[in-house]
Amino acid sequence: MQGDGDGNDDDCDGQVDEDCPCSAVGLTRACFAGPPEHRGVGACADGVMACTEFLRWSDCVRGQFPSAEICDGTDNDCDGAPDEGLTGCATALTCPDTQTASPLNYHLLQGSELYAGAAISWSWTVECPPTVSPCPVPEDPTAQDTRIYFVQSGSYRIQVEIGLASGAPLRCQWMTVVRGSGLRVELAWDTQGEGRGDTDVDLHLHRRSSTTASETAFFTDDDCYYANCKATSYEETLRTRWGLPDTVELSSCNGAPHGEGDRWTLRAVCHNPRLDVDVIRCDPAVTDPSAFTFCAPENINVDDPPLGEPMRVMVNYYSAHEHVGSTHPTVSIYCGGELRGTFGSDPLVVLTDGGGFGEENQSWLVADVLFYRNGCAQTECMVTPLGQLQTGSGFGPPWSY
Repeated sequence: MQGDGDGNDDDCDGQVDEDCPCSAVGLTRACFAGPPEHRGVGACADGVMACTEFLRWSDCVRGQFPSAEICDGTDNDCDGAPDEGLTGCATALTCPDTQTASPLNYHLLQGSELYAGAAISWSWTVECPPTVSPCPVPEDPTAQDTRIYFVQSGSYRIQVEIGLASGAPLRCQWMTVVRGSGLRVELAWDTQGEGRGDTDVDLHLHRRSSTTASETAFFTDDDCYYANCKATSYEETLRTRWGLPDTVELSSCNGAPHGEGDRWTLRAVCHNPRLDVDVIRCDPAVTDPSAFTFCAPENINVDDPPLGEPMRVMVNYYSAHEHVGSTHPTVSIYCGGELRGTFGSDPLVVLTDGGGFGEENQSWLVADVLFYRNGCAQTECMVTPLGQLQTGSGFGPPWSY
């Protein structure tokens, strides 16, 4: 395989792009550790691999790859036919193939569609990707039908165990891929919430100005941030300056916590760009996403990103509040629902408080993102890590793309 690979196990040796270089630590890509023709079929779901410190792709992990058929109504070997070749297989169980869901929304877990027979108990569990903390749990993990609120993007493994009077439980397990459209940037930090520091850390997304000859600073209307980009503070000048179409499908934004989703609903559209939630203070013990004290990662969305115009991701340590010490942010960048980079943990990013607010404190220039059309007229995105710390509203190094 030439270049940096294609995310497939083309030589069918159980490894993906093992001889291919990558360009920067923290970059990620979707991958599939199985025959390429089985990718996306039946129960199979893409995994993810990361660019290591040796500038080589890591193993492909956290996906669902072809496995031996079991009698559960699912296409486990991902060849288009469930339960084939199993002698005497007769089950009332119908386990689902890989599902998709939207971030900042409830997703139904419907045991009644998996098993229609008599059951004496139900037990739902969720395995989350490492980028997600805390891991969400179903509203009622012991109900036949329940739901779960997904705050962050990623691939979640869902399992339900159904207890029968005979004593022999039935089990279903499948992947649910939580993904948004276009560009989605998610920010988490270790001092968020009461008992952890309760600090205020803010996410910014700056685009190259189309109205000025030179680049503008952060904290302007070329920058999507708390003062102009969330539903409660959205400025029409931002829409004019960015010139991007609104998203009429309200499910893209109406589930945002802290009441922001309700305000997008009142606007009748999801604006682009938008900051779905700005967390100033929160309580990690609160699990109700509709509560204003619910802790959620900050996220910025651009559902229909402009082509050929770079955008820069920045994190600002707005206020330490009463916390004394540093904070450690992590940022995940998704393009078309695919994780393209996770930054902040390796190497560790440390932000210190300057004793003031906003631009008076330290900021982290994370990465530049560029959307473009490839040779097959498909939309692609390029993520270029920056990894620069600064104080002030300045823009930083020249655009990289």
